[in-house]
Amino acid sequence: MKRTAAILLALLSVAASAQALTVSPKVGPLLKEAQSLFQAKNYKAALAKLDEAEAVKVYADDETVINQMRRATEACENGKCPSHP
Repeated sequence: MKRTAAILLALLSVAASAQALTVSPKVGPLLKEAQSLFQAKNYKAALAKLDEAEAVKVYADDETVINQMRRATEACENGKCPSHP
């Protein structure tokens, strides 16, 4: 569980290191819920939460973070979680 959380956080930090990302107030809590579901390996529910976030996105950064989280979640759902050293 910690390993998958670390992978997600690493993916987000790589994007954040390139630029500061700001998500809209409605999207932020949904992303946190999606992250918790991801950590619990409940990938289908995490993807559903990302769909909710997609429906209320406002900022371009919303879409960037949602897409990054979606790619990581879909990879893990398909048994292809990226390995983290």
